[in-house]
Amino acid sequence: MKYNIRRWNPILIGIPDIGIGMYWSALGSVVAFFAYKYTDSSADIAKIFSIAALVGVLTQVIVGILSDKTKHRWGKRSPWLVYGMVLAGLSQIFWVFAPNFLTLLIISGFTFTMVNVAQCAYYTMVMEVVDKDQIGYSNTVARTTACLGALAMSSMAAYIWNKDHPIITFSIMAIILIIPTILIVPTIVKERPENYSERQSFGFGFNFIKHPEVIKLYIATFFCFAAHTGIGNMGAPLFVKNLHFSEQVFAKALMWQTVANLIFGFFAFKVVDTFNRKHIMAIAMLTLTLFSGIAYLALKVDVPNWYLWMFMFFYGLAWLAGNICMYTLLSMVSPQESLGEFMGWLNVFIALPQFIFANVYGYILDAGHVGWVLPIVASSFLIAFIVVLIMKVPHHKSLSTQG
Repeated sequence: MKYNIRRWNPILIGIPDIGIGMYWSALGSVVAFFAYKYTDSSADIAKIFSIAALVGVLTQVIVGILSDKTKHRWGKRSPWLVYGMVLAGLSQIFWVFAPNFLTLLIISGFTFTMVNVAQCAYYTMVMEVVDKDQIGYSNTVARTTACLGALAMSSMAAYIWNKDHPIITFSIMAIILIIPTILIVPTIVKERPENYSERQSFGFGFNFIKHPEVIKLYIATFFCFAAHTGIGNMGAPLFVKNLHFSEQVFAKALMWQTVANLIFGFFAFKVVDTFNRKHIMAIAMLTLTLFSGIAYLALKVDVPNWYLWMFMFFYGLAWLAGNICMYTLLSMVSPQESLGEFMGWLNVFIALPQFIFANVYGYILDAGHVGWVLPIVASSFLIAFIVVLIMKVPHHKSLSTQG
């Protein structure tokens, strides 16, 4: 039977995102759990997240340029995706042999780089192996499979993770990174040269300064991720190390967050297509502000575990809503001819606050001021809410008209 490209490519190309989604979810759980084997310092743990954020910006820009010029029998993107995932998976296993924290930083930096190499090629490839009218569908499938990967990771953290035998979890992570990818690319899903995106030469100019609404979106994004770093990246230092929830309890909280992501993800396309994106993002930021404030009042040492689980569930719903609209709003306030450049800057305003605030939260926690973290998180979300509220966004258009 002839392989039906149109029917199956949008679904099958989403499978590698299981590994990518799983991996970034691991930062907030088993990566931190394992790193505490080498250090008791939250500031040291923050260095791992800082490296992940920093290499994310640099790698994706460089790989984007290099993959455009790649000539390989598999195509432009497939070699970067396959080799990146394989090397990331293999290097993940070597974490267990790190004799000290510095060595762990070096090995983890290599792993993060390889995941970013694969991710950059993958996100472009998702749009190039399908027909142009399927790009939205293909991206939606990929985001959903990424949530499935995150759910798999949080499940492993809750039920499989054993700090005395980390090789088990890391080996499973390696398998999930490598096997789904090489089963699909380039064996079944092959690149379609006629769909290669025509990238503009990437320039890190400052053209966005001429666009006030883009600047507002960048500011909102900065504070949004400044806040999220305290809950996402630094969740283990905050909730496990300082508020004394067990690793398994926190991992189950991440499961509830991922379940919430999946619930919203299944309805996201319809919701975002029906309502004003600015209003959705504003409501999401306000909701995150309120729940972070409630968490500050409610999440204390020795409170019932379900307090944390409930917080993370509602946090997950609002977080994904805001995150999806962030990218959609950029396409609405940016000139089309500069969208590639402005997307690059958006990634900077996503990575930069993670780099800065992971260290800020780490030093705050090490100084014994755990009570400062959630107020900073809530305040940052509130600033993001205010900035989104004053944005002037063009009249709402259906996603179906945007390709």
